[in-house]
Amino acid sequence: MDSNLVEAVMTNINGTAAILDLMKGAESMDAFVLVSTAYSNCLNNVVDEIFYEPPIDPKLLIRIVEDMKPDLLNIMSNGIIGKWPNTYTFTKAVSEHLLISEGRNMPVALFRPTIVTSTVSDPVPGWSDNLYGPLGILLSSNCGILRVIRGNGRIKADTVPGDLVISGLLCYAWEVATQWSNNPVNYKPLVMNFSGNSSSLYMSIKDYTSLAANSGYLAFKKTIWKPMLIIIESEIKFLVLKCLLHTLPAYLFDLMFMIIGRKPKLSIVYKKLDKVMGVLHYFLVREWIIKNENVKALWEKLTPNDRITYNFDVRSVQAETYLRSLMDGLKKYTLKEDMSKAESHKARYERLLVLHKTLKYICLFFISYPFIRRLASLLQNILSKIKLNFHL
Repeated sequence: MDSNLVEAVMTNINGTAAILDLMKGAESMDAFVLVSTAYSNCLNNVVDEIFYEPPIDPKLLIRIVEDMKPDLLNIMSNGIIGKWPNTYTFTKAVSEHLLISEGRNMPVALFRPTIVTSTVSDPVPGWSDNLYGPLGILLSSNCGILRVIRGNGRIKADTVPGDLVISGLLCYAWEVATQWSNNPVNYKPLVMNFSGNSSSLYMSIKDYTSLAANSGYLAFKKTIWKPMLIIIESEIKFLVLKCLLHTLPAYLFDLMFMIIGRKPKLSIVYKKLDKVMGVLHYFLVREWIIKNENVKALWEKLTPNDRITYNFDVRSVQAETYLRSLMDGLKKYTLKEDMSKAESHKARYERLLVLHKTLKYICLFFISYPFIRRLASLLQNILSKIKLNFHL
């Protein structure tokens, strides 16, 4: 998601430009839909279904990348992308403009999904091939690794299941081809924002992660401790909690690994996790209004049979059922755990809970022990005085 600028430009901008050049020589073409992201223009609080002015001319940026040494370019990266949070959203914003500048007299269109998550049913429930955004947070937190993140738990997470996105994309391509064939002379490139803001999945980050964690999913074998996730806005409080819940446990675990002759690895995991969460932080403290009127209009054009075959209605998703299958999908397809051994994984998880509670009570005892001693001493003094007064 946050590759270096050279890679991002070559993939998102140069790749798009090359395909458009190839299309110019095509004898026949029905539709070309560029898949971007609803956050390509994240500097705007409201994202309309329109083309926005690019932060830099695409051809100029390609020339800069081709002419400048990669090391020097990566050093200048922050200055080039400006206020954009990362190279991915920046280059996506630039690549969108290519449809206007290079896609003239062609059936081109722009498709911007929000946060794509696991599938509802196609090809199977809960399938996903990436851990970006909420999927990575859910997996790492429910493995007991990620325990605190800096963000605003009240903002809404705009997620859309992957298979609904694909169905919407296919229907959108059909719509583009239809409009082009009906009136190619007056055709204007279309824009569609595919948002889940009308679905039951559109809820706060805190509710989303909590509902997933309590969905009754099959326990992960790779869970190392009792899952928990604290979402906190204060940077100071976050740093303190990160030290207590991430850094110190990581070094303690690694020390244990070294004692038994194994390589330390948890501190390395947390360093990678810190980098990922640093990239996501921008999106964990902001909320956008994603306009998606074109999606609604397209749905109305489908026949009843097409709505079944190419269902992209986010309102049809049941949040509880979906999040359960999402979590089970992470276990099966991402962690690649043996689902037939789910009961043994559950038993292991329950032992972790017992260990967690035991350690918690031990810690509470040692923390409260000085207070208990002082209280006992105070009570003893009071009793001694009472006895003395009684004898007198």
